[in-house]
Amino acid sequence: MALKNNQMLEEEDNSIEHDIAAQTFAWQKPLPKPSSKYRWGSVLGIILLIAQVNYFLAYFLAQNPQIRPYLISASQLFKQTLPVYQNISDFTIIGSDLSPTKNKQYRVKISFINHADFAQHPPRLLLTLRNIQGGILTQRLFSSESYQDSTSPNSLIAPNELFTIDIPISVPKHQISGYSIELQ
Repeated sequence: MALKNNQMLEEEDNSIEHDIAAQTFAWQKPLPKPSSKYRWGSVLGIILLIAQVNYFLAYFLAQNPQIRPYLISASQLFKQTLPVYQNISDFTIIGSDLSPTKNKQYRVKISFINHADFAQHPPRLLLTLRNIQGGILTQRLFSSESYQDSTSPNSLIAPNELFTIDIPISVPKHQISGYSIELQ
């Protein structure tokens, strides 16, 4: 008798478990197919996201040397142009010379190389003249237009190209004992 009661209890437990397993809950029901409004809304949202990324990040992405080759390929595909690559840390000053001329002026010669993989505009130059104590006598910022040839004012420096500048300058009446050049 006890054995029959145990079997009946087990059968009831199995039937209850079977009923629970057979129930479908709200999260188990298959979802209906989304309407075309949701599809078009999603497509529009993705297009707007791409437009925002282009508007806010396009210049900064175009200046990234790892991403730029892919952007060049994409821009050629869509017949668009990228902004000119500009990274001042890719320039290296090879040599410079400050020498007096016959008419009591000075001539500055500067040579630098573009180590970037892309052509760049020439950088601006900050020339600082110093006295014997190391104090600053004068500073002058040269834009690329002021030291380039007038025949090619917007020329680019090709990758790994050596670029030499020769600038005549007038200096104050004080004795010059040193100078420094920074690319900006």
